[in-house]
Amino acid sequence: MKTKSRKKIKVFVGTKRKTAKNLLKCYSEDWRNFPKNSDLRKKLLEIYKQKYEGKTIVNSKTGITILFELYGAKKTTKHGSMYAEKASLITILDKICEHAFLHSLGAQKKGDKENGVVGYLNFRAPVIVDDKQKLVEIPVRIKNNGNFHYCIDIPLTYKQANRQLKKC
Repeated sequence: MKTKSRKKIKVFVGTKRKTAKNLLKCYSEDWRNFPKNSDLRKKLLEIYKQKYEGKTIVNSKTGITILFELYGAKKTTKHGSMYAEKASLITILDKICEHAFLHSLGAQKKGDKENGVVGYLNFRAPVIVDDKQKLVEIPVRIKNNGNFHYCIDIPLTYKQANRQLKKC
């Protein structure tokens, strides 16, 4: 009896992740032609400011309203690595935040208290980037005024994500 119910759960989880409603697609072809990485970063900062800054999106799974602010734009475009796949994700950022599922909660980091950050909600969303399925991690900062602020992280392949989940 127990094995049958486990199989049913695995089938349900597997089919739930692959539904067409949650399937997002983007392509990195347009972002590969920049001569310098700094040019790509500047272009993405402009796109973020025009398309997202000051706007909000409601996550369909949790009902949380996520605010896009300049800090998230700078964190996305100036910190960490920048490459064509990450750039293509920014073009569908609102859809990613809307369809992502809550994966875990993160504790307050050193130095966050001065910025009013209480903790983090770590979301994940399946996205097809250049015909390869990726799992994108989206940390959302919880501020002490009750707001939730977006910040994107590096996309993970499903194999990498499964390895991380096994470690937990």
